Amino acid sequence: MTYAMTIAGFDGSGGAGILADIKAMKDFGVYGCSVCTALTVQNESSFSDPGFLPWEKVRVQLEKLWEVRAYKYVKIGLVENAEMLQNIVEWLRAKSEDIFIIWDPIMGATAGYRFFSDDDADRFFPVFSAIDLITPNQYEYAYLGLGVADSRSELLVGKKTSILLKGGHAEGENSTDTLWHEGKIFKFTSKRFVGVDKHGSGCTLSSAILANVALGKSLPESCQAAKLYIEKFLAGGEGRVGWVD
Repeated sequence: MTYAMTIAGFDGSGGAGILADIKAMKDFGVYGCSVCTALTVQNESSFSDPGFLPWEKVRVQLEKLWEVRAYKYVKIGLVENAEMLQNIVEWLRAKSEDIFIIWDPIMGATAGYRFFSDDDADRFFPVFSAIDLITPNQYEYAYLGLGVADSRSELLVGKKTSILLKGGHAEGENSTDTLWHEGKIFKFTSKRFVGVDKHGSGCTLSSAILANVALGKSLPESCQAAKLYIEKFLAGGEGRVGWVD
């Protein structure tokens, strides 16, 4: 059995967060375990409270799961702030430098709740180099200043840290995701589903990538497999509104 871990928020509707992550991993034959960072109060169409848990509550969950097995593949989703992200990543790296870590940044809920303030952006920089892959959408990419950081050589995009810039919020008939990895650029294109804003799409995509990496595929191969998977995900059922992914 291949194992992976998601460290993310709980969405009771099952469309996003750890429940969505576990579903995506299962679809690829990977056994997903989870650590909860937030007990959100939400459904498909509205968001009331993030319900963030303190670091000590997150830490004890990690420690208990690590008593049974060491996890080599970890996806991080919703976190309260840069300090929480850094605490999680440092804890994981203290366990092993070889853990493959994905961070899917989630800035806010489409229903109006924003998780990060404008003043928080620079505080994320110190932890980026310890993450293998970051999967922002266009707004998150700009907020985190990833392009600016790369131009200033503050972050070696696609070298030390790989970036998958999602194209779901761009315009045009197709949706193209761009991966910077090991000094190369890869493009993954699929049909754009106009009017479909499906709840948890970013959570699902990043978890599908992690599952494929855990199965032994390269990162570009994993992103391609996840892109095909998310295309089927978006094509099925009605679009739902929730976290901006």
